[in-house]
Formats: sequence, structure tokens, C-alpha cells
Amino acid sequence: MTGAGVLAGRVAIVTGASGGIGRVIARSLAEAGADVGLLARRKDALEETADLVTGLGRRASVAQCDVTDEDQVESAVASVAAALGDPDIVVNNAGGARFVSDLAHMKLPGWDKTVSLNLRAPLVLAKAALPGMIRRGGGSVITIGSIVGEQALTGLSHYAVAKSGLEMLTRSMAREWGHHGVRCNLVVPGLVDSGAHDHYADDPAMAALYSKQAALGRWARPEEIAAPVVFLASDAASYISGASLLVDGGTVA
Repeated sequence: MTGAGVLAGRVAIVTGASGGIGRVIARSLAEAGADVGLLARRKDALEETADLVTGLGRRASVAQCDVTDEDQVESAVASVAAALGDPDIVVNNAGGARFVSDLAHMKLPGWDKTVSLNLRAPLVLAKAALPGMIRRGGGSVITIGSIVGEQALTGLSHYAVAKSGLEMLTRSMAREWGHHGVRCNLVVPGLVDSGAHDHYADDPAMAALYSKQAALGRWARPEEIAAPVVFLASDAASYISGASLLVDGGTVA
């Protein structure tokens, strides 16, 4: 149940909406009928995403912010609410690993920044949006994880620890906020052909290696991550909360 109109009348907030998976999620939510608040650091790219949303006949609101800055996030949520109304849907999409390092040589400031972006920031946004969702009578918080959180990988422990923590954060939010009608779920993608992994995709040998790790033998398309997000935001998932949904083509099967 991800077709046109399933999210009619609802307001969504998407972080990391300036490109890649975030842009496709924003477009997919708009295709399903939602108005969309767009958060990221690059305003010019956010405006491009906004054009996609408005081109589908939905309203868009752009809020430039650093998702690791609590004050900026609270201001961004207030800006979206003033423009579109209180949110029903929150999509924590922003994240990533900015460097590779084994644990013995890990620079702790880099560790802290990675955890802040990938684990702390989703809580910051969800907390900021919670009062509005309560006023709306409930809502859906959907966080984008990673299969890196399911497997220990040398050089990416900082990212893996942060992403694995999202499962317990999601379950904790689901437990604590369920009585408000707020559902919280985690989508866990494998490698996605979104531009974020171009350093792998541009190397034929590496691209083939990572494709073979998936039982389906290929990388995901961004639309294949966006579709579960729309589903979890919709009434079709009205009794799903605290769940982690692997969307990895069978990589960890």
C-alpha cells in the first residue's frame, strides 16, 4: 500500500533531503500525497528537491540546518510546522561515515562526530517533532539504518556502533511513545545505488564484489528503500512499531 493518496493530508519531515536516498524518499512521500519539510545543509540542493515535491502538486518547506545541532533542528521543525502544519511523519535519513579507521588508530573526535550524526541526531529530530505529532493524535518515526550495523567491518566500527544503536533507540522510542499513537520503526538498507558509494561503484571489481554479497546479486535502487518508508508511514503499517526491516537483497541472510 504505497500508491497515490495513501498519505493524503499528512505532513512529513525528511533529513538529508538534498540528494540521494533522501531526495527519493521525499519524492515518494509526495507521490503518496504528503506535504514535505526538507532538511539538510545545502540549501540549493534542497530547493531542487522542493521543486520535485511541488511538481507533484504537494507543498514543500525548506529548512537549512545541521542535524547534529539541537537548536538548529528545533528551529527547522518549527519552520516546517509554521509552513505546512505539525508533522505526522519523521524520516531520519541523514547519516554516513566520513572516514575509515581501525580501532587502534581511531581518532576519538571523529568517533564522536560519527555517533552524533548517526545516532544522536535521529533522537534530536524525533524529540523536536514529538509535541507536534502528539497534537496530531499520533505519527510515524522512520529511521534509516544500515547493514553495517548488523556486521562488524574493519575500519567502520564507528559507523557500525552508531547504526547498531539505532535499533535499540527505535525500540525505546516505540515503547515510550506508543501511548501517544506514535509508531517508530527502522529501515535497514544494504548497498544502494544512490551516489553515496560511488567510490565502490566506479571500481568494477569492487562493484561486482559487493553485488555478489547480496543474494539478489545487485545493489538496491533508492526507490526500493523509499517504498518501505512510505509503507511504514501509512495506515497499512498501523500496528507495526519497534520493528527493524532489512532491505538488503538478502545480504545478511
